[in-house]
Amino acid sequence: MNGRDTMLGWLIMASVAAAPSPQASERAEQAERSQIRFEEVTAASGLRSTPGWKYGGPVIADLDRDGHVDLLLGNHDEDPLQLFWGTADGRFVAGELPDIYRDIHGMAPGDYDGDGDLDLLVAVGGGNGKQPRPPILLRLEGRRYADVTAQAGLTGYGARGRSVRWVDLDADGDLDIVAINARQLPGETGPRNLLFENLGGRFRYRANGQFEPIEAERALVTDFNGDHRPDLVLFTPLTLLENAGNFRFRDVTRARLGEAMAQISYVTAAAEADYDNDGDFDLYLARGKVYYEIADNAVDFDPASGRLDLRDSGNKGSDGIEFTAAGPVVLRDFWHWRRTQGLVLPLFLGAKGVQVETPVEPLTIAAEQARGRATERNRDGWYLAHLGNDRWRLDWHLSGDHAWDIRASVTGVSSIKPDWKPQDMGVADLLLRNDGDRFTDASARLPDAAARNNWGVVAGDFDNDGRSDFFLHHFGGLRRRVADSILLNQGKGGFAGMDMPSATAGIGGNSHGDMGAAHDFNGDGKLDLLNGDDDLGGWHLYRNVTASTGNWLVVRVGASSKGTDGAGAIVRIAGPHGEQLRHVGSSGEVHSQSMNEWVHFGLGSSARAASVEVIWRDGTRERRTNVAANRIMPVGRLPAAARSRD
Repeated sequence: MNGRDTMLGWLIMASVAAAPSPQASERAEQAERSQIRFEEVTAASGLRSTPGWKYGGPVIADLDRDGHVDLLLGNHDEDPLQLFWGTADGRFVAGELPDIYRDIHGMAPGDYDGDGDLDLLVAVGGGNGKQPRPPILLRLEGRRYADVTAQAGLTGYGARGRSVRWVDLDADGDLDIVAINARQLPGETGPRNLLFENLGGRFRYRANGQFEPIEAERALVTDFNGDHRPDLVLFTPLTLLENAGNFRFRDVTRARLGEAMAQISYVTAAAEADYDNDGDFDLYLARGKVYYEIADNAVDFDPASGRLDLRDSGNKGSDGIEFTAAGPVVLRDFWHWRRTQGLVLPLFLGAKGVQVETPVEPLTIAAEQARGRATERNRDGWYLAHLGNDRWRLDWHLSGDHAWDIRASVTGVSSIKPDWKPQDMGVADLLLRNDGDRFTDASARLPDAAARNNWGVVAGDFDNDGRSDFFLHHFGGLRRRVADSILLNQGKGGFAGMDMPSATAGIGGNSHGDMGAAHDFNGDGKLDLLNGDDDLGGWHLYRNVTASTGNWLVVRVGASSKGTDGAGAIVRIAGPHGEQLRHVGSSGEVHSQSMNEWVHFGLGSSARAASVEVIWRDGTRERRTNVAANRIMPVGRLPAAARSRD
């Protein structure tokens, strides 16, 4: 039994599932596998995180090439980026990173200098345009990361960083840099998006007038035309860039999508998956509304609990909402995301406008305390009025664009009557089937879970039936966590949606879904999940404890015979339902990029894969035939320490 398979501590609690009986019907197998279940193992794994703003998912990679998967957790703002080293017993221990600027967005591991271990590229924000910064490059030396941004030639090209990717854009075998940045603010100079060519450990800026002004903050690296050159899907709005070689691209958005779909917006995350097993990469685009889009006449009212939550923009203007309540009301969680330094939004009560402190903590207000409506509401703040006959009104006013958004909650409410139509935060996801020279919209058969303000999507075969499924991360209510969902691939283009409370922490609490990653952490052949909640949640590791799944195969991809590492390599197998296709990389992408070289496939009731082929980015191919199921199979050159684990 290899080192990765001997992760005996907190994860392994069952032996590898045996192949289903040949006499068992496929329908019975499918019914058993549809009962997907997870179990949270975060605490036992050694992972630690504090409630705070997570950002666009984690990174999974064997950073130090010792054969154990390591983790990078992309915290944002108040909490620093976290590094966890994997250990032989399947647990994680905290590592150290340089004290870099905490406005962290995307991350990407890659061996840019060819020394065998994985260095780290980090996108950092630009202080709302006041301090544009280049991506930070951290080189791994042993088990310590050193900031080599200046030595590598990346200084002098500041931006408001959002997403970074390692991509071999000129097919010379080394990894180049793609940096996707936020929209420029007044006073910013220089290009928005950036390309850097790897010159053997130092980088040279490559101007590209087509790429630099593209409106996008997120990206997916894929190969949608099957030419073994990395293409880019940028969003939102959606842009498809076909790799034309030597840092050039062809914009094929309209050619591949048609005019109507080329205008698609609200894309929050993307995943590639050959969901129809025809040998090419299809696309799943999660769609939803993010912070600024939510903060515009958004209301979440639960009649059962009597709780009203609202968000609005922090722009200049006034607005309000009426509601009914038979008794006192409780105001709580009033908050604003300030733009103007020192902004305070107090509460004014009744016709006299009696000022009290902003009700961050619960504040009970009786009808007589708020009797009547103030006629003058020109001071920045909130105005609460009792209008008689159980009718109440909450107004708010800002004299300028002082906040990014404002938020409030009221309990004891029996009904609401907004002055405006509350926005619908649900946006329908898109499933794009790759039909060779174009994508076809195949979203019609997606279940209801595909329209719940989804912020993340992860592709993987969670029931090992040989078909790609999708795990969806729902934002949820304004202050209410809801269960995430899984879309189980039923074949022939159909999906069954299942809520996944077993893979969602803090349901009903004040946090939101964000993004995650799929990986078989304990080597039992079932895909587990590492999920990050958004603003007030944490990082959670879930073990797949589904009772019955199909057979499986994990292909561990090392370097090619020419010495090119496995980043971006394609793994193709002949499976039970046709061809299956995967990349060495991420199970889904928002701001960050993984380098997961353990490529997982479900095989259903098949005891063998007829063939397995790995195609590296340097064109090298290695093929195996008649490969037995239920094992981890190394392909290519692996470091001695890593090789001993498989």
